Formats: sequence, C-alpha cells, structure tokens
Amino acid sequence: MTSQPNTVTRTAAQAGTVDRTGSGFEVERFDRPSDIEREWRRLESDGVTTVFQRYDWVDSYVTHVLPHLKARPAIVLGRLHGQPAFILPLAISKVGPARMATWIGGDHSGYNFGLWSMEAVAAMALLGRAEIERMLGRALGDADCAVLARTPKSHDGVAQPLAGLPSRPSSTEGYSFDLAGGFDAVLKKTDGSRRRKSIRKQERKMGEFGVLRYATLRDPARAGAALDFFFEHKGQRLAEQGKADSFAEPGVQDFFHELLDRSMAMEEPILEMMELSVDGTMRAVKGSGIHRGRVNAYFSTYASDELVSYGPGRALLFRHVEECCERGLSAFDLGVGYEEYKTHWCDIIHELDDIYAAFTPLGSATIAAIRSAEAVKHLMRRNKVLWQYLKRARAFLSRRSSP
Repeated sequence: MTSQPNTVTRTAAQAGTVDRTGSGFEVERFDRPSDIEREWRRLESDGVTTVFQRYDWVDSYVTHVLPHLKARPAIVLGRLHGQPAFILPLAISKVGPARMATWIGGDHSGYNFGLWSMEAVAAMALLGRAEIERMLGRALGDADCAVLARTPKSHDGVAQPLAGLPSRPSSTEGYSFDLAGGFDAVLKKTDGSRRRKSIRKQERKMGEFGVLRYATLRDPARAGAALDFFFEHKGQRLAEQGKADSFAEPGVQDFFHELLDRSMAMEEPILEMMELSVDGTMRAVKGSGIHRGRVNAYFSTYASDELVSYGPGRALLFRHVEECCERGLSAFDLGVGYEEYKTHWCDIIHELDDIYAAFTPLGSATIAAIRSAEAVKHLMRRNKVLWQYLKRARAFLSRRSSP
C-alpha cells in the first residue's frame, strides 16, 4: 500500500518541510496509522521502540479511545534518503487556549519512545534544539506546543533521539529486571529462596480450597473473561481507595479487548492474559505485552474472597516470571510508578523525562505554566507527610461524593 499524506501535510511539504540542516530528513504528518502501516511495521521490526508504540497498539487506541478525548491523530513520519527513519505517534487536543501535541496512549502507555531507525538516531544527534523544534513545528503546523511525557532517557541501549529538546524528569520512573540465566538466577539476585518458600506455603493453603492452576490463556473466550474479571475487580479496588478508574473511561475496555483479539495470532502478543484459578474459579489475573523478548506488565488484580489473605496476586506474579524464564524471554518490566513489591524483584530503574517543544508564543507560555505546576507537585511529593495527607483527603472526598 502506498502511503499518502493528508492535504495539510502535502501543503506543508511543498512549503519546505524538508529539513535543510544537512540531516536529510523529510517529515510528513498523517491522520491514521493505516496510512503508513507498511513503514510502521518495518520500523517496529528493524528499529528501536517499545510495545506501546507498536502499530496494533496505537491503531486500536486511535480507533476506540481517541474519539472520546476530543483529540485528533497527528502521526509524524520522518524519512532519510527516502527511507522510513522515525515515527512519532502523536495526537493534538486543546488544553486551555493552546493546541498541544502529546503521545497517543495517555496513562495506558507506560513508556513513550517513538520508533527510530539507527540511521535516524545518528542523524538526530547532530541537530540542536532549534532545528528539532523547527522540524516538528513544520509537521505539527496547527499545534502550539508538544508535551511528551514519560519518555525514557534510553531504551535498549539507545539514547532518546529527542534529548536535544528542553525536558525535566518525570514524576515517576520504570522498574525492570533481566531474565538472563533462568529463574534460579533471577531469584538468587533478589533473596528469592525465602520468597520461593513463602509462595509454596501460600499455594498449599490455597490448594486446600480446590485444585490450583496457573495458565497463560490461549483460548479467546477464557482470555476475554479474564480481562473482564480485571475490569470488575480493579474498578472495585480503586473505588475503595477513592481513586479514579482510567479503565472505565469511554472506549478503554473496547481498546483492550481489541488488543486481545489481535494478539491471538501473534508470536509476541501485545496483550496476553494469565490467570490463577482455584477450584475452577478465577482468583487473580495479569495482563502483559511482549516486544523483542521484553515482557511489559500492564496490570493485575485479584478477587477479594476467602483466599485473599494467601496472596494470590503475589503467587501469580512469581509463577508468571518463572514461565517467562522457561519461554526464553530476556527481560521483565513491572512498569512505571513506585510500588514496594517491585523492589523485591527489580534491580534496574528506568529514568523518564517529560520533553517540551514550543512552536508559538502561546505554546511557550503554556509550557512555562506546565513546568511550574510540575515543580510544585515535585516539591509536594518530596514532603511525605503533606503528600500522604493530600492522598487521604482525596480518598475521603471521593468516598463522600460517591452514590
């Protein structure tokens, strides 16, 4: 299929979208992932990216979620010497008076790296801030600014090519560990012998209620039921904590169900469900995706039933890691955001940046306001007493407002 840029992009290209700094980039903007599916899958296969920027992940999100957010896709394709060099899956929406470009995926996209060929990485390293802003501004002609959150400083040993733009550390970070050497080697690095004994004890207790079974779900009906189990029980738990449920927002559940449907024929699925059942009843589930041998854990939950005190969620994670080692996968990523359980497994912390680019005076003012607000939030997070008080107050107000 031959890719065709939209009318706005074609006009911009004729006006001088071709970069003139000597890098050789030609940049175009497209409205739909399907417009450049061939180029996308080529970079996905041969370039550097995360599971969250794979074609099927973004295409499903654009179909089911983006229409509810009053946002329109603005997918940037860069070419070098006529060959696809990078893709930035972005969307433009109004934030106050400004038109802002952000990564497609929102809170459900843990890491936002884009897709890059190694030739593009080398060429971008030669560009300064003004050149990068000018190149992106030409492609995003109707945007005032770009705010690119949770962008890894590096991925698979490759430094973020947009690092020449202004940035500040994100308010969160990612956590992962290698699976090299097999499951015994993983446990040895993290005092795993004690944890193994604890898990076996928990499994014996749960086994008293019936046959205990772990399974990575290949049957579409069972996998879909596990996904619905997650939506139900996660929603209940978040409501108890006074937190908003991002999985209940319009289109999100349809998005994940489509990821699951697309994944059934994939060697490396973008969504794979695993369950722990006892006596034939689901007790805990996990959802994850795989790219280049790297497992990215998306979400997990468990039932608040008679087995909850035996830690079905912890047991499922333990056996999931063991299975991934047996499958020969290379790394296990527990995602962004600090949780104590992650420290029991992870010895790698992934630094993330929020990257900014301004294209108009309004965009500059908007970015300045955002950065000021983030600085205040960062100071509040460092004050543990104040931060805990605010979290309790938010939960209290949420409970008071619930019917």
